[in-house]
Amino acid sequence: MDHQPIQGSCRIDKKRKTQKRFLFIKVLLIILWGLFLLINTWTESIERLIYLHSFGLKWVSNPDFLSFFYFNDLTLIHPEFIKIKLGHFVGFAIMDFLLFNLIRSHKYSIGISIIFAFFTEFLQLFFGRDGRFYDLVIDSFGIVSVFFILKLLNRDNNK
Repeated sequence: MDHQPIQGSCRIDKKRKTQKRFLFIKVLLIILWGLFLLINTWTESIERLIYLHSFGLKWVSNPDFLSFFYFNDLTLIHPEFIKIKLGHFVGFAIMDFLLFNLIRSHKYSIGISIIFAFFTEFLQLFFGRDGRFYDLVIDSFGIVSVFFILKLLNRDNNK
């Protein structure tokens, strides 16, 4: 009796289990990172979250939707302005990288990431925060930068 097919099927089963485990880890990382971004969206004060590790919720049932398009507060730079805007850029770049690593399509990972970025900015209006279009633009720059970095790295690896 030949035992080759049994050994071959064991290798295939182990490979499938490993692939499923990697898929689970990738999906889990995306969910955890998305929750991290949402917590930063939901908290009443990002400064209190950063420095005091205090998480507070404030619900605004009737937000000013036009405030999404305010640009006048962009010039009101507070001490954490650069850190917070860099957080937008990096946070959504990481989200796009994780999504691309899962689905292997820049078109879909960029689309999903930008929709999620819009969703988080829009939600901020309901949580007493200032969701802004310019933050969505910063998020989008982070997202698109992943595309260009991966293209550049791929081009360099193909030389």
